[in-house]
Amino acid sequence: MKASIIITTFRRPAFLEKAILSCLHQHTDFSFEVIVVDDNGKHTEWQQQTEAALPTDARIKYLALEKNSGACVARNEGAAFASGDYLFFLDDDDAFLPNKLDVQIRFLETHADYDGCLAAFKRIGSDGKEIIADSNYPVVGDFKNFVLRGNFFTPMICIRKTSFTKSGGFIDIPRFQDRFYMMHLLRAGFRFGVLRDQLHLMYEHSEDRITSRSLEKTQISVSLIDRWMRQFRNEFSSEEWMQLQYNSLRTMAVTKYNATSRSERISASASFLRLFSMKKKGSDIFLMFKSLIK
Repeated sequence: MKASIIITTFRRPAFLEKAILSCLHQHTDFSFEVIVVDDNGKHTEWQQQTEAALPTDARIKYLALEKNSGACVARNEGAAFASGDYLFFLDDDDAFLPNKLDVQIRFLETHADYDGCLAAFKRIGSDGKEIIADSNYPVVGDFKNFVLRGNFFTPMICIRKTSFTKSGGFIDIPRFQDRFYMMHLLRAGFRFGVLRDQLHLMYEHSEDRITSRSLEKTQISVSLIDRWMRQFRNEFSSEEWMQLQYNSLRTMAVTKYNATSRSERISASASFLRLFSMKKKGSDIFLMFKSLIK
């Protein structure tokens, strides 16, 4: 059996080498390849810097896209190029822990009824300290459970390539691609095992701030997901549907709160007031404030 690790990269050659080396240093007997999908666009300065940053190793395959196409297209192109039986995905500023491949592949080798499996991760703050949070662990279940309570980030997954191909791959939306993809997977009947093992490192950066452009991407993506969900309205109780609306509004409120624009941060107050009017339980209010604290 062979694995393919797909690293999509855009304008971050300084981080890329660390991500690649974490893949090359896997402790496993399974063969694997590392596919670097360069989404900078061919012949750009960023593309040239990225290619120059690649370590020399026969297991590294380099795929430069003609133009910047976004994370979903880049991941799908990498998957189509992959020769492995199992697919893994890694962001260019994160890292796999040494047993990532071995643990997840061995799980799927003994669980033929699963299309893939998800593993937890360690979150590292900009100060280098580990951030302990429930969101570091995957939560899946069936479609309805995931929509209401699910938690999934793309680097968590190991998926059989046959299942990925059958699913059609990632849906091209500006943000929340991982969540939207998992919603489609579960709706289509794909099944996933969940591991509590923390198998990759996710790094947070102090310069990660919400710009007007990224705020627009959030608004577009939330709207697209909400519109897609309406076809399943009858499968949810009134209280559950209200929870979904609350979650969408909270996402927008927190995004505005973290924006670089002062006017956007001020506009978040109206969203928070509406959230207070929708939820009366102390636990909901606590979670809302918890999401604001980094």
